[in-house]
Amino acid sequence: MRKFLGFLVLFGLGFALGAYVFLNYAPFGRHSAPTRELSGEARTLIEALEKPVPVAEAPTSFETMLRNATARISPAVVKVDVTGEVGFRRLLQGRGSGVIISPDGYVVTNNHVVRIGRDIARNITVTLSDGRFFPARVLGTDARNDIALLKVDAKNLPAAQLGDSDRLQVGDWVIAVGNPFGFESTVTAGIVSALNRRVRGVRGLPDNLIQTDAAINQGNSGGALADSRGRLVGINTAIFTPSGGNVGIGFAIPINQVREVVKEILTYGSIGIAWIGISYRNVADKEIRDHLSYLFPDIRFPENGLIVLDVWLNSPANRAGIEPGDVLLELNGRPLRAVEQLEQFMRRARPGDRVRFKVWRFGRVLDIEVVLGTAPDQP
Repeated sequence: MRKFLGFLVLFGLGFALGAYVFLNYAPFGRHSAPTRELSGEARTLIEALEKPVPVAEAPTSFETMLRNATARISPAVVKVDVTGEVGFRRLLQGRGSGVIISPDGYVVTNNHVVRIGRDIARNITVTLSDGRFFPARVLGTDARNDIALLKVDAKNLPAAQLGDSDRLQVGDWVIAVGNPFGFESTVTAGIVSALNRRVRGVRGLPDNLIQTDAAINQGNSGGALADSRGRLVGINTAIFTPSGGNVGIGFAIPINQVREVVKEILTYGSIGIAWIGISYRNVADKEIRDHLSYLFPDIRFPENGLIVLDVWLNSPANRAGIEPGDVLLELNGRPLRAVEQLEQFMRRARPGDRVRFKVWRFGRVLDIEVVLGTAPDQP
């Protein structure tokens, strides 16, 4: 028995010695890769890499503001996918963004988002931030203001809180939310760069756009521009870019204007179709009056009205005899004192309607009737 126990002890010692040699000297053991002699700087770096991350400090009020604004507006921003047909069996697809403005499924986007060529897309799908998607129908469009109102059959949707775009000031922080290049729910931040901006040479855009340097790209069209409280203050509509990508010059339609367009679409359906064929300004504007005084020092222009700056060839106004320099004093017997009066009238008008103007023409007062038409390239 003693011999057997002695054998076991010797066997155990031999096994332990073999294991030690195996682990420390075998070419494939744990020390098979030669270690480098580390410099003091390297050891300091390794220690820094292994140091636990300290608890983050509380976010600044600025960071909290942007986070809260994003959390409020992002659920209301949707993806809008369109499919249409041009020619024979040629399917085209487009993609943009939209904003839910009512829990009952009303969605605002751009007119150009829902169109393929001149026609409204055959199929429109709205996808929510939570992944749900619904077919949408177009309730109406406003080509002049690039606004379309969609409706999906859903309830209790996350709707945006509408802000007041008239209170915006240059330098205010804003965030843009949309789906640029298909990257869903992308958020960018910037400031209001300018107000009442006009983009010359682009049809279908109002003259009082919000300009921002928040990054806006293809696919952001119809998405949200929100203020620092997460309230919707604009619908993103266009960018200025010599390269095709964002260069920090984006434009949004003020939400107060969108409000009026939506109300008119709900009341009258599609708007912005009728066409006169003139450009005009308020004759009471100081810039206009100074220019007129310089060009016509001996002529006293009316104090109120809309002065015609240009008349399109073969337009309804041209056929009726309206000329550049005319001042539109009355519309259907009502005095014209602001540009908005004629714009609001035209949103409700239809091609074929007859409009009566009282016109001042260098001292003479004329009554001119215009039969409204449709612009040749009207979508």
